[in-house]
Amino acid sequence: MDITLLLSYIGIITVLIAIPGPSSMLISLHGYKYGYRKTNATIIGNILGTVVLMALTTIGLGIILKSSEAAFTFVKYLGSSYLIFLGIRTYLLTSEKVSGQPQEKLNDVSGVSLLKLGFLSGVSNPKDILFFTALFPAFLSTEYSMSRQMCVLIFIWVLIDYSLKLIYLVIGRVLNTKFSNPRFLLLFNKITGVVFVSFGLVLWLF
Repeated sequence: MDITLLLSYIGIITVLIAIPGPSSMLISLHGYKYGYRKTNATIIGNILGTVVLMALTTIGLGIILKSSEAAFTFVKYLGSSYLIFLGIRTYLLTSEKVSGQPQEKLNDVSGVSLLKLGFLSGVSNPKDILFFTALFPAFLSTEYSMSRQMCVLIFIWVLIDYSLKLIYLVIGRVLNTKFSNPRFLLLFNKITGVVFVSFGLVLWLF
């Protein structure tokens, strides 16, 4: 694989992944509430969701969704509805926990539950399929095996994605250390919920 293309790819995706979105907000929220070990399950689930979209892109489903307006519209509304649901749930349900339960009980959530939430967050945006469909060809060369190049691109994405999401996890833990009180958690949950709903509405409308 051409080293210049590879370095360009690394630089571009590092910037793209670092931009805050619903997944990074979810990871920061879980880092704040549940700690490093359990939130790592959220990160793994989120990356698995992204890898599913990359795999769909690789086998050509991206072309199908791109050419079928009905299929893309259905998946788009499904993903945006989930983000809106997650936002409302974060905004309302966690506020009840803050007002009615001790902070320690927030740690009772299982790693499997966080893995599922992370996965759904990662796989819920069908526009990522179109994004990967447009992104990957720009960094592929006909001089090398396409399947091997795709594996390299996906592996690098996963590695950088995991590293940057660990930073969002640390941010959540720092917030917990500095502002560990129910009132701040309530505010943080409300902000996160609004962000999720906003992203869902944007995806729904555009």
